Amino acid sequence: MPALQNLTPFAATDFLSLTKEGDECLVLVVAGSFVLPPAGRSTHAPLAVCEEQPQPATTDTYWGEPEKSSLRHESPSAYTRPGTDVLLHGQAWAPRGRKATRTQVAVRVGALEQRAVVSGPRVWYQGLAGLSASDALPFESLPLRYEYAFGGTSASGHEARNPVGRGFYASAKEALEKPLPCIEAPESLVRGWADRPPPRGFGPVARHWQPRLGWAGTYDAAWVEKRAPLWPVDFDERFFHAAPEGLRASTHLRGGEPVVLEGVSPDGPLAFTLPTHQLLARCTFAGRREKRRMVLDTVLLEPEERRLVLTWRATFPAHRQLATHEVSSVRLLESGEDVP
Repeated sequence: MPALQNLTPFAATDFLSLTKEGDECLVLVVAGSFVLPPAGRSTHAPLAVCEEQPQPATTDTYWGEPEKSSLRHESPSAYTRPGTDVLLHGQAWAPRGRKATRTQVAVRVGALEQRAVVSGPRVWYQGLAGLSASDALPFESLPLRYEYAFGGTSASGHEARNPVGRGFYASAKEALEKPLPCIEAPESLVRGWADRPPPRGFGPVARHWQPRLGWAGTYDAAWVEKRAPLWPVDFDERFFHAAPEGLRASTHLRGGEPVVLEGVSPDGPLAFTLPTHQLLARCTFAGRREKRRMVLDTVLLEPEERRLVLTWRATFPAHRQLATHEVSSVRLLESGEDVP
């Protein structure tokens, strides 16, 4: 495949994929890294472009051992994404970095919002009327990962929505002296050991977790006989979304949306505006040039590194045309340039 011409200040890659119907397509991806402003003050000034521009991930990476830890980065192998994913890698910080037993985290990007109550470590202990939660221990910071949200495994199986979490128990006996979740949704705090609240998180949801797995479709005998290895007929492209529900936009963000992050820095909230860069992708097949405005499909917030990563994507039909593929390129759109 011809080398991709990258005319942007960002990192770029391309790869081949198959659509739901098995048609070949060429996918171009650009990942742009920007410097986040200091916490504790609001700014609407354009964000500076990072000197280093890491390439998009080529494989899935985890925070620890795969299957036993949560997903950190997902490879951009999908041929499409219906809307924009917003993801956060970071820590929940006690106010001003002084130890506390509880704090709150909030992420707002445009109309999207996700909140969490974050508590210090707690366990279930035997009280007079059954199991009760111990007082939370003070903490300075805590990783915002699914390992600290509701979920986990028990004698009865695993929590399909978050098998690496904590707080999922089959009985009071099993729960005794075991931990409660530290990260919770404000509207569904754990009150008893048998509660099954939706896991609250800010990072990517693995493909084999629910409810994401449910969008992958039905893999039964009929699929084996009539469709394999293609996607099932009931495959839903929302499967390609990795963000948790509250941070998943049904359409693509355009850039320029206001962003507010609370509780992810000891120095106070971060407030800024998403960069407004617009990108153009081009592909030429047998002398026929096609162009597309790239869509913003991922916003990754990394306040610990003071970094924001935006990922844009464009997909070109290439079924039975790969042999005639001559060149692909990506560039920034100029101000006022009109592209559908």
